Amino acid sequence: MGNGREPVVWVVAGCLFEVSLREGEPDPWSWGNPGPEVTLLSETVRDGERRFRFRSEPAAAAKGAVELRFTCGDDEQAVVVRFAPEVG
Repeated sequence: MGNGREPVVWVVAGCLFEVSLREGEPDPWSWGNPGPEVTLLSETVRDGERRFRFRSEPAAAAKGAVELRFTCGDDEQAVVVRFAPEVG
């Protein structure tokens, strides 16, 4: 998964994890591709970072690889976070 240079996060299905991004100017970060693989539990801004807290769902383990896409203003400022779910 990935090109070997990008970090991969291993997440056990049912576990919580957080993605933190330095807050964008003038537009805030937003999560752009919701799906059944994760549930967004909260979104907060603290210490200049927007923090997205997720729960990995069983659908993520069935899929095998998940990408979460975050945008700030336009698609040129997109960040993709990849994670590889494991069955707990």
